[in-house]
Amino acid sequence: MSLKRFFAYSIAAHTLIIAAIIFLMPVIKEKERKEFITKLVSPEELKKPEKRLLKPKIKLPLPLPPVLKKPHLPPVVPVKPKPEPSSEKPVVPGEGKGTGKPLPEGANQKIGRQEGEETGKGRLSQSKPLEKPGYFENKNLLDKGIIDQIAKKGISEKQKQDKAITLDTSEYKYAGYMGLLRGKIENSGCWAYPPDAAAKGIYGDLVIRFTIKKNGRLGAVELVRTSGHKSLDDAAIKALNDCGPYWPLPDEWGMEAYTIEGHFVYTIYGYYIR
Repeated sequence: MSLKRFFAYSIAAHTLIIAAIIFLMPVIKEKERKEFITKLVSPEELKKPEKRLLKPKIKLPLPLPPVLKKPHLPPVVPVKPKPEPSSEKPVVPGEGKGTGKPLPEGANQKIGRQEGEETGKGRLSQSKPLEKPGYFENKNLLDKGIIDQIAKKGISEKQKQDKAITLDTSEYKYAGYMGLLRGKIENSGCWAYPPDAAAKGIYGDLVIRFTIKKNGRLGAVELVRTSGHKSLDDAAIKALNDCGPYWPLPDEWGMEAYTIEGHFVYTIYGYYIR
């Protein structure tokens, strides 16, 4: 390459570069000329507090005072003045007030007594009470001896009921007989769990009070507390009747009858007495 060509190319290249710079400079200047608006605040303005606008207060109307009801006062009843005693002396009966003579002192009491006796004729004496038919017959019911007899009779009957001994008693005098009695009811086959109750899973317990006579026969039977299921109650009462007669009461007890309370228990595992 000759020097002429090199210079020619160099001049052309620089010319293009200069032309490009000339065309691009106004665009850059226009971008730099855009204004940026700001507000300068002095320190004194910063110190000034902002004024807050206060909302006007709304005045509510005052509530009206409650109206008090006047109490209802009862009507005033005027008090009648007491009559003043008459200072006039009594006069003789049968004569006018103007012409009659006053009675001497003490005579008024006699006349009042006589008049009271005359007007009181035919009335029953207040000191004697009126006697109704059958009164004398009912007097015997209030006699102290009869009341004591009735009270003693009630106490003795209650003591007989309370004297009932349970089958699980530990008293030596009755323990042997109670063991035999309980074993006979449980093991002799006369007492059984009701099949329908066992199939349904029904269980419970009950208390029966029963009496054994001197000869071993079963006396009165009373259901003291139910199990809540009739089939269980009926089976226990039936067992007491079917297991008899029992052993006669020992002579040393000196008893004509013996009252026992039996606790019959049904469980899902079996049944027993205690």
